[in-house]
Amino acid sequence: MGGWLIVDIAILVLVWLLNIALLVVHVAKLVAMRREERAARTDSDTDSDTKPDTSWLQSDLYVDGDDWELYDVWWRRTAGWIEVEYGVANWLPGQHEYRNDFIRVFQRGVGLEEESVRVSRVLLKGAEIRFVQTFLARDGSTPVIQADSSYMG
Repeated sequence: MGGWLIVDIAILVLVWLLNIALLVVHVAKLVAMRREERAARTDSDTDSDTKPDTSWLQSDLYVDGDDWELYDVWWRRTAGWIEVEYGVANWLPGQHEYRNDFIRVFQRGVGLEEESVRVSRVLLKGAEIRFVQTFLARDGSTPVIQADSSYMG
């Protein structure tokens, strides 16, 4: 009887060790994914012919619209384009539709032409989404990123 108890304990210990090993593998995968995401945000490709500046820069734009929120705004310049990525959170009860048209970008006081494909998503209360908008850059000057005034009323 005592021999079977030892075998049972040994099996439990092996199962426990396998679970720990699986946990370590999953954590390692998550860490690797986070590193890849971070590397993609700070991509520093030096090929100036195709990507003059691909580093993501953070904007200080933040809007608390009472029933929605615009936050975590990043932008980068890529081959004549300015890409802006941002988060939107819905605080209204029920379902509400949001589009990727929250942002306007200016260079030297002139509004840039948007080249994005319009995307709509329905969000429940507390849901968040990330949108991207792309604008045709005028020159190499630093863009001014603002929330579209139609959302401020």
